[in-house]
Amino acid sequence: MVATESKTRLGQVQPIDREDETAADTVFVRGLEFEASHGYTAAERRATRRFRVSLELRQPLRVPAQTDRLPDTIDYRRVCEIAVRIGTESTFRLLERLAARIAESIQEVYPAAGISVELEKLAPPCPGCPESCGVRMTFPAR
Repeated sequence: MVATESKTRLGQVQPIDREDETAADTVFVRGLEFEASHGYTAAERRATRRFRVSLELRQPLRVPAQTDRLPDTIDYRRVCEIAVRIGTESTFRLLERLAARIAESIQEVYPAAGISVELEKLAPPCPGCPESCGVRMTFPAR
């Protein structure tokens, strides 16, 4: 762990953990869409709807920035394949379970990554005709 010192507003010295800075390193996928039959009611599960998922995978990216090698980083193409496969090959009643399953499947490949999943059901059957409804969930690295 590399630490230096920094002064707070009040002039107190406190250590800065440089590894914490890399916690902000993120590989992201925004707006990935697929059609599926998820929903609480049987009627929702009979029809297909569009879903949109956005993902953030947090892990240090200094090594791939130096090596320029795909095996040293998170392959966002593979992340997309996993999310679409889970979203289209299984049926879930709750968006929370679908989001968790997507995160679990990605972490099977990238266990060191903390993951945030934002999952939207587009044009859900709700009063007022919302554009989308969804969940945002965060999963720590394993």
